[in-house]
Amino acid sequence: MLAGLEDLGVSLVSGVPCSYFKEPIRRLERHPRIRYVPAVNEGSALAVAAGARLTGEPTAVIAQNSGFGNLVNPLTSLVLPYRIPVLVLVSMRGWPTADAGEPQHHWMGKVVPAWLDSLEVPYWWLTAEGPSPDAVVAQAGTALDSGRSAFVLVGKGALRDTAPEAEGGAVAQAPDRDDLVAAVLAEVGEERILSTTGYLSRTLYNGGDRPGNFYMQGSMGHVAALGLGAALARPEDRFVVLDGDGSALMHLGSLATVGHHAPANLVHVVFDNQAYDSTGGQPTTSGTTDFAAVARAVGYRQARRVGTRAGLRPALRALLDAPGPSLLAVDGKVGGAPGERASSSLSVTDIAARFTALHGAAVTPGTAREEA
Repeated sequence: MLAGLEDLGVSLVSGVPCSYFKEPIRRLERHPRIRYVPAVNEGSALAVAAGARLTGEPTAVIAQNSGFGNLVNPLTSLVLPYRIPVLVLVSMRGWPTADAGEPQHHWMGKVVPAWLDSLEVPYWWLTAEGPSPDAVVAQAGTALDSGRSAFVLVGKGALRDTAPEAEGGAVAQAPDRDDLVAAVLAEVGEERILSTTGYLSRTLYNGGDRPGNFYMQGSMGHVAALGLGAALARPEDRFVVLDGDGSALMHLGSLATVGHHAPANLVHVVFDNQAYDSTGGQPTTSGTTDFAAVARAVGYRQARRVGTRAGLRPALRALLDAPGPSLLAVDGKVGGAPGERASSSLSVTDIAARFTALHGAAVTPGTAREEA
């Protein structure tokens, strides 16, 4: 695929990682002629690519279809009306049928082609059984030549993957996900826990499932806003949000909303291992972001930073005992087996229903498929 991009003259690729793109992103990070720019979300990636294209540099975007909604605004209000030709490669998670444990991919797994048709945007399919990735990229490049943007929809298994390269040694005392989840479960009592999509939710589920846990699958970047809404609606209860660095960066403005409304019953924990762990360990941009400083700047009452296993429980206890909103930034490391998704044994509607029932309410059953 990268040879095809080079043939089109692409010199910059911006994107949000997906497990389908592990190998291309791994190679892009070390590519001598194509710069890879990790973006906080798909819309931002498209805007970055559009900006470079405006200066005359051919560009491409790597994105998940689960985040296609993030692309819609810059696609329809920037790229299409200004006729900025950008190549967008989208992984088709949940296509043609979502896996039983991934109901969050059911809807986006089937609507992207129809949406592109409605926008009159040309697209090509890249599948394991079809033409080579470079051939499909070349076909899509014909649309770019006419000043139009083009999409390549990438099916599962269409791109070769190799074993990940060994990472450098992490600081020995830095906590991993298991350490964080164990500390949180040891310190909480009746507090409700809302955990972000990916390995943090898996680790929480396997470490201590309970009705007071809400596991997000999908909706990356929105767990802070979800926790804010819950905290504002139920000031008599306390809520702990388990967030990741990639998730927090994706919608960093949510921290400003939390700080503005300042719920005293919210503790926001950001586990920062500087990696998109569940998609292959691609690096985030959090190495230049001080989440605790950001929290203080936008109005959180308390903000701490911890980077050792021994420091986790005392820091959590201090914030749980103080009026919030509070943020604990945990400088962690990649590691620990994530285990099964919660949806391996609980449907996502059941996860919502039992959480809501704790607050004396009920969730009306929907008509969505029970795929979990």
